Amino acid sequence: MDAIHAFLVHYGLIVVYIGVIIEGESVLIAAGFLAHQGVMNPYAVFLAAFAGSVTGDQLLFYVGRHFASSRMVRRQVGRPLFAKVLERIERNQVLFILSFRFVYGIRTISPIALGVAGVRPSLYAALNIASAAVWAALFTTAGYLFGQTIERVTGKLHHDHKLIIAGALCLGVLIVFGLARAGLIRRQTRAVSRRDPRERPSP
Repeated sequence: MDAIHAFLVHYGLIVVYIGVIIEGESVLIAAGFLAHQGVMNPYAVFLAAFAGSVTGDQLLFYVGRHFASSRMVRRQVGRPLFAKVLERIERNQVLFILSFRFVYGIRTISPIALGVAGVRPSLYAALNIASAAVWAALFTTAGYLFGQTIERVTGKLHHDHKLIIAGALCLGVLIVFGLARAGLIRRQTRAVSRRDPRERPSP
């Protein structure tokens, strides 16, 4: 346990930065909990998560904008959700950029779609930074409050035992998020598949 603690103290923020790019909310909630336990500084966790979120989504945006013919982008374009995302972008670019990272199932595909749709890079960058700041603050706080709840429930336990319990609970959070995303993707895919291809999108 001491080795794990030392690793998190020295490299935890790098893990948060990379983890946010790959996974997102569940990694940040776990990091917020560890910040409450004093393993990491909560403000540093916020900054690492903010930087990771901005970096990941900016990269995907430029992939969609400049590499639309690549295999990766074509595979995303072929997904049923892609057309749905493009419709939402056409309706309100600003609102979509501010909100997409909070909607399960479309977070990865959305920056690519925004790039393919030709959204101005300056507009996307400004709104992406603002949205990432709110997102990072929200989920860092959620993890920190999660830590306070665990503190109340396990206040008399040894610190190492708390970390074990927290690890199990964070694994549960990962599973719940994974199931929620999978379920949402399946529902949206079925909804898109049931639409009449001759149906014109509503204005």
